[in-house]
Amino acid sequence: MKTSRFTLDILATALLTSAICSGQNVLPSEPAVSPELPFYLKVLPKPVPEPWSKITPKQRVDQYAAATFSPLAGLSSLAGAGISQAINSPEEWGQGWGPYGIRVASSYGSTLVGNTITFGTAALFHEDNRYFASAAETFAGRLGAVIISPYIARNDEGRKKFSASMFLGSAGYSGIQLAWSPPSWQGWNNVGLNYAIWYGETAGVNLVKEFYPSLVRYYRSKRASTGSKAPATSSN
Repeated sequence: MKTSRFTLDILATALLTSAICSGQNVLPSEPAVSPELPFYLKVLPKPVPEPWSKITPKQRVDQYAAATFSPLAGLSSLAGAGISQAINSPEEWGQGWGPYGIRVASSYGSTLVGNTITFGTAALFHEDNRYFASAAETFAGRLGAVIISPYIARNDEGRKKFSASMFLGSAGYSGIQLAWSPPSWQGWNNVGLNYAIWYGETAGVNLVKEFYPSLVRYYRSKRASTGSKAPATSSN
């Protein structure tokens, strides 16, 4: 069922967000391990530190590995397959450990193919697909930067351009699933749905990266305000 499949992928998006964030660079002012930050802030995706510098081969590989081979990336596929199993989507695969394994392989396989295509073509086209926080001062401007971010890359000089590698990766992610999907998941309408899911995941991760510093500042401000209101301990 298309509705069930859509529900599955939307629920799995939150888990994929956590998977992608593993191994990301962080802002210089926000160390990777910060005792005062709660767990949910420590694991959120973070923008690459400014100023921009040309991506190195190691950074490119690290970015690909974090998005594709980290433990949390595998956990995302396991959880997504579990949701699919629970709602019996697609119904042709049935129930049991065998069908669950098929669902895990399907979920991870599409991500692996899409990320690999993006990685290879980004290196070939000299494209840097890392997300840097926008310089916009308004909420609308920052949100606009997030909305177009799945289509934007930087060249070797740091100039923004259309990301051919992301486009090709999204096409691979959206189309490869038809190779092993049952009849209920076939057709161009499902390619379009797969692409919508890919876009939502990519833009969603970048949305968190864009507003991560604001979330940290809000948390620290709230914590400081709460601490200042704490009653003083009287001494006898």
